[in-house]
Amino acid sequence: MTDAKTSSTSPSPSPFSWAPSQWWDGHDGQWSSFDLRVGTPEQTVRVLPSTAGSATWIVTPGGCEPPSSECSIARGGLFNQTQSSTWNDLGLFTLALEQNLGRNESGAFGLDTISLGLSSATSGPTLDSQIIAGIETERWYTGVFGLQQQPMNLTDFSQPQQSFLSALRSRNLIPSLSWAYTAGAHYRSKGNFGSLTLGGSDISKYVPTNVSFSLAPDVGRDLVVGIKSITSTFINGSVSSLLPSPTLAFIDSTVPYLYLPVDACKAFESELGLVYNQKNNFYFVDDALHQTLSNSMPQFNFRLANDKSSEPTIEITLPYASFDLIAEPPLTPNATRYFPLRRGADNQITLGRAFLQEVYVITDYDQKNFTVAQALFNDTAKPNIVPIPWNATAVPNASKRLTREATIGISIGSVVFGLLLILLVIFLTLRWRKRRSMRALTDTATNSRDIDEVRPFSYIPTHEIGHQSVPELHDIGYRPELLNGLTPSGSGKVLNELADGTKTPVHELFVPATPISHELPSRMGSKSSADTSTIESGTWRDGVTEMPTGSPRVDPRNMKRATSSSTHTHLGINLNKALPHEPLAKAYTKGYRSSRQSLPGVQVLPTTDFAEKHPSAYTDIPPALSPRMAPVPTYASVFDIEEYKGSAIVSEKQQGSF
Repeated sequence: MTDAKTSSTSPSPSPFSWAPSQWWDGHDGQWSSFDLRVGTPEQTVRVLPSTAGSATWIVTPGGCEPPSSECSIARGGLFNQTQSSTWNDLGLFTLALEQNLGRNESGAFGLDTISLGLSSATSGPTLDSQIIAGIETERWYTGVFGLQQQPMNLTDFSQPQQSFLSALRSRNLIPSLSWAYTAGAHYRSKGNFGSLTLGGSDISKYVPTNVSFSLAPDVGRDLVVGIKSITSTFINGSVSSLLPSPTLAFIDSTVPYLYLPVDACKAFESELGLVYNQKNNFYFVDDALHQTLSNSMPQFNFRLANDKSSEPTIEITLPYASFDLIAEPPLTPNATRYFPLRRGADNQITLGRAFLQEVYVITDYDQKNFTVAQALFNDTAKPNIVPIPWNATAVPNASKRLTREATIGISIGSVVFGLLLILLVIFLTLRWRKRRSMRALTDTATNSRDIDEVRPFSYIPTHEIGHQSVPELHDIGYRPELLNGLTPSGSGKVLNELADGTKTPVHELFVPATPISHELPSRMGSKSSADTSTIESGTWRDGVTEMPTGSPRVDPRNMKRATSSSTHTHLGINLNKALPHEPLAKAYTKGYRSSRQSLPGVQVLPTTDFAEKHPSAYTDIPPALSPRMAPVPTYASVFDIEEYKGSAIVSEKQQGSF
């Protein structure tokens, strides 16, 4: 016998495909079993894989009393501990399995050597000091090989005993802490035996799927799935629902039954015509019902998910043949057909070995997930064994698969990161736009400040003539005057605005602000007070209502053009000459207010030079501003020289000078 205690020199071990025994064993159905060699010398027995157990259970001679070859064969062979030189007895302990289903049997535990396969020629691994429980009870009719990775604790938790799977991995005999299993189906073709691979899977045995299940935290019930629905479909096309509400179920190949909620079991009873035997907790099927069900060929569709409400889901289809089982003595007095359905409480819902006839389960304890797939039955297909990679620290070349939790976490993290990135982009965009707007406002304010610095005076609002805006001319070197019949040349009196009847816009030239005078000084002083008279509104209109047309509109952009025009050049030359002296109306004092009221918007302003020479001319009468004028400095109005020449106040001599 070759002892494969350690093989750490192998950098990348291969998975082990355990060949079935070619036997159909069991007293509750026909199940594909696997060969074991136990003790020294080797004793060959057959066992059924248990997806819930960790230890190996073997029937001892006490299970066949009186001893008989028929009993020994029926129970998969017997192991006599007293005939093994390597047996190390540990004592009698409870089996601690399926206790939630009402099982509480005991076994004689000990340590001994276990080899997988019928003979050493199959190259199965051999491990010494493996935990073995010798059983005699008929409730567990055949031996069991535990696939769990959890250790067994017999006396206390300080001395745990490794499971066979964990021992294989710790000795580097398999690539990962994993297994893949299907129970086999005797009713398929000529009979399809089960398939069991340790450390890998046989991809020729199942339909590929991308649905993954996470292991439950309870190590005693870790292969938990959510059953979202169960439906039956008959050959005539009728479909019925058999599961009133979703439920959680534990996949356990140790037992053959399906434990479902009571209301689901009643739905099966109603749909299939089953009769529940409460005494034996069985659904027996007589020949008539069996024939009816065989003719209608119902199929049962199980829709599974990771839990009761999550997505995605996978559908597993089981034919009626997978539920057509035969119970034999000692389970029943004689061979009897039965439907493997049992009523279960919430903590008992289980999908047993009958379910695994059509299902391929792959469990990876390293990644803490498992797969439930539809089994394939192809007699001509060759086995295609592939390893289930272990984590990267143990197998550097292995491609590590993400768990479902890790995948969900990465997805959520990616979504959150994407949202934060979008918000950051929006924030930066808005901030950039705000800064650009502020920069534009700053540039505008800077440009305005630069323009104001060029001007030698503060900004003064534009005055209006005839409700039209009038641009201003600055620093032109002369002060044109707009005169009427009562205003002499050189008086310095200027008109800031015209009445509403003005026909064309009038341009204004800047002059320093001056006080408002109500009398025309200088030449007015040669007249006596008796000669002064109130200025009539008609007289004013004669001088200002008819404005010249065609006067160019001037603004700072055409200042050069405006100041270089021939009209203004001519005007600039002639304004240096003395204007003709014309007699004025009698000085007005009392009549000024009525005149001003009758002439809204007209004001006479002296120039600064005149105000300095004749200060007494406007000290007695308080200034009165036009209601249409803002109380700010104003400018002299530009007038058309041709219009002035045609005025009645211009003498012939003066006209000649123009």
